Amino acid sequence: MSTADVLDRSAGGREDERPEIVNDFSISIATVNGSGSQTANGLLARAMFKMGIPVSPKNLFPSNISGLPTWYVIRLSKDGYVARREDAEILVAFNPATAEEDLAQLPPGGVCIYNDDIKLQGSREDVTMYPLAVKELVKQAGVDPKLRDLVANMVYVGAVAVLLGIELEELRSGLEHHFKGKQKPVEINMNMINLAMEWTREHLTKTDPFRVERIDRTGGLIMMDGNSAGRWGRSSAGYLSRRGIRSRPLPA
Repeated sequence: MSTADVLDRSAGGREDERPEIVNDFSISIATVNGSGSQTANGLLARAMFKMGIPVSPKNLFPSNISGLPTWYVIRLSKDGYVARREDAEILVAFNPATAEEDLAQLPPGGVCIYNDDIKLQGSREDVTMYPLAVKELVKQAGVDPKLRDLVANMVYVGAVAVLLGIELEELRSGLEHHFKGKQKPVEINMNMINLAMEWTREHLTKTDPFRVERIDRTGGLIMMDGNSAGRWGRSSAGYLSRRGIRSRPLPA
């Protein structure tokens, strides 16, 4: 039975009766290209991977022009499937230009986590809506005005962490990995995440069935993007070549 089957059958029932869906769904994060969302998105994917959950992230964008829409899709599959699924059950809507269309594409029983500055015209009674007070939280964080747009993405990181159950320690570890141990940016982003987590616990009541839990399905695996894989392959080929090790053709 697929996740989509569970959603279709349970969308009309009471929310507190819906069966839990653990480590088996997709998240679509809709943002603006050039907003620094790549750091936030990669942080979420890495944290879940480090929790032992097989994840398959994919960055989708129509161009490299700053300001245009971009989507980042993370598929979680406890069974290790990596193909991108047609629908994502959870939407993080942080792009006003695409929010209405993104919301319309959510399957019944899905979840929309959105910046409350986005005034959604459409209404979905079959979708769980979680508005986030992004502007208020960024103001509370006291971030340098030049960094506000970049740090704002950490608001949805904190909210998603609380709503799904992502471990805080893995988020900090991911920031330290990304910023290569530079404590100032790590603390700025962690402060924003912590504020968002506290706000989410105080102001939002979870009514959806999606969550993650630590398992042991990524042992011995390495998480990297395509560019990193290409560099790794090139450097490995150079290493082998310098030692006179040549590849052999596979048998027919």
